[in-house]
Amino acid sequence: MNKRNYAFYIGFFIIIALAFFLRLYRLDERVFHHDEAAVGYFTYKLFTQHTYSYDPSFHGPFMYYVTAEIFKRIGDTDYSARILPAIFGSAMLLFLLPLRKYIGKIGLLVCAFFLALSPSFLYYSRFYREDIFISFFTLLLLVCAIKFVENYSNINYSNDKNITIRNVYLFSTILIILIIIFIWIIPDLRIRMSSLLSLNGLYFVSFALIVSVIIILKFARYPLLRFIYIVIGALALASLAALKENAYIIMALGFFFLLLFAIREKWYNGLIGKIKRLDNKLLVLFTEKLFFIFIFIVFFSLYYTGNFLDLSGMKDAFMKAVLHWYEMHKIERMGGPFFYYLPIMVLYELPIFIFGVLGIAHYSCCDNKKIKILTIIITYWIIVDLFYLLLKTYPASSLPVSYLPASIIFLLPLLVFAFLSVLKSKNLLVAFLTYWALTNFFIYSYIQEKVPWLVLNPLLPLALIAAIYLNEIIPGLDLNSHKGMILVVIIIVTSSFFVYSSIELNFKRYTDTAEPLIQAAQPPQKFALFLSKINEISSQYEGNSTKIQLTDADLETQFLWYMRRFNNVQWKVDINSTLDAPLIIAHQGDEAENEAEIVKRRLRTDYERLNSSKMSWYWFKESDITIDYILYRKMDREPSEYRVVLFYKPKYQDS
Repeated sequence: MNKRNYAFYIGFFIIIALAFFLRLYRLDERVFHHDEAAVGYFTYKLFTQHTYSYDPSFHGPFMYYVTAEIFKRIGDTDYSARILPAIFGSAMLLFLLPLRKYIGKIGLLVCAFFLALSPSFLYYSRFYREDIFISFFTLLLLVCAIKFVENYSNINYSNDKNITIRNVYLFSTILIILIIIFIWIIPDLRIRMSSLLSLNGLYFVSFALIVSVIIILKFARYPLLRFIYIVIGALALASLAALKENAYIIMALGFFFLLLFAIREKWYNGLIGKIKRLDNKLLVLFTEKLFFIFIFIVFFSLYYTGNFLDLSGMKDAFMKAVLHWYEMHKIERMGGPFFYYLPIMVLYELPIFIFGVLGIAHYSCCDNKKIKILTIIITYWIIVDLFYLLLKTYPASSLPVSYLPASIIFLLPLLVFAFLSVLKSKNLLVAFLTYWALTNFFIYSYIQEKVPWLVLNPLLPLALIAAIYLNEIIPGLDLNSHKGMILVVIIIVTSSFFVYSSIELNFKRYTDTAEPLIQAAQPPQKFALFLSKINEISSQYEGNSTKIQLTDADLETQFLWYMRRFNNVQWKVDINSTLDAPLIIAHQGDEAENEAEIVKRRLRTDYERLNSSKMSWYWFKESDITIDYILYRKMDREPSEYRVVLFYKPKYQDS
């Protein structure tokens, strides 16, 4: 290893160490977000009662099972619940190493820096949700796909009958070991032998083994690494599907990319002839895809049904997911403007956004037509804006823009550009990353379930594109030229603001409602004090058996995690019933005769009161965007809050 490589690896692993430190440091200081509380409680329920039922509102089983294992090892705490997101969020940086020859040394260090210190990736690596796992497995899937393609030329497609028996044994043994591991060594998946011994199970297992062995018998020099990438890729995709329902979007986009790639490479030429003569390349590719699908289906079934192959259970899980999220989109449960994710990226991820966009333009599909394409897109947007102005002036008029959502109309050029990139770009990796970033941005801008953590989906490929672009331009920077100096200033200023935003968000303003990435935060210190008071009063009575009454049904989700060890909690208590618990929690609305005031009148005078909030939020408007807001998140008004009141009776008052 020469000195230059030595310095590169030292720098890379320093960034890796920094990523782990930033994600694990004071990981439990912030109280659980309301989403974390809900997911945490269901994980605790699996951990203690060994019961799990798939609910698309709270996503797939993967995170529950793996975190339940952590609870077994180190206990059920805020820290232990968040430790896997922190580890996965840090470990995903290691997947950049196999991409080194595509993104370059400088690009690898830049991308590692982006992912390690990104406000979004860092925050959601310290957050008990599925989204950082999604990024982890998506990047792993990309690496497997690239390495799979790299090994394409290593296959001997000849009809040579000299078979290496060792390869036959090795291949078959790996398959059998994989099956045994996931049948016997992971009892929490509740795999029943009856499923394995069913006809369908035997047919599928036998078919996969036979076909796989035939491949090696026919093509003795089949590279083992290629097989390993198939298995790992299938497991990564199955894990994605077992994490969150947007995995189906990833699958659909991946399938459509393959379709565009097939058109680009003109695979349809002579296809019928290849099928008729049983072309070796086609047979190998078909068998590999079949094996990939088989592995995916097996693990998808294990995750969702606990059985080796339960086609009916898999269908139910898929339909439940699709129908639920279609309904959420339809009712616009968390709707927002089509440009919802754009200001988030600009506010938090400025260098990734700027250099990612410049990279897309630099590696665009048509080198000699960049200006023409840009002119067409800008002209299109000007015309669309004019149509919207006309529609605003004459609401009753029938114009093209009145028939489709604004997200489709405004972002359609980006979708077309993404397709053209795959079909025309010379750099296939950047073409795919461009397609990945723009199609994700288009889809999540359209879907009316606007939540900040979904920004990770277009942000990950954008970070890779930005790194590839910077890898190309940094070595050629001329510091003696105005252009070179301007570019250096832009890199330094945007990166400094990037780091500043990340540290402020994750270690100082982590409960600040004015931070858009948080969505709806627990007010600083309020909720922590509220929980401390509950523990203090309960310790004066019967500890975890102390009677607690909650009168508001909407408080259940937030409190399930923090009340998990209390065994005498009465949920959804009628305010007209007997309220005599040492701890009573009620909702305080804005109306004069709200629930908290009614409860207060019904209580004895020996109860004390503690006002708090379970969450708070802002409805942002354009006038909020000021220098003070950008730098310090200062707002000119108080946030909206879901206020709660704790009525408590200290023990000493009984005497």
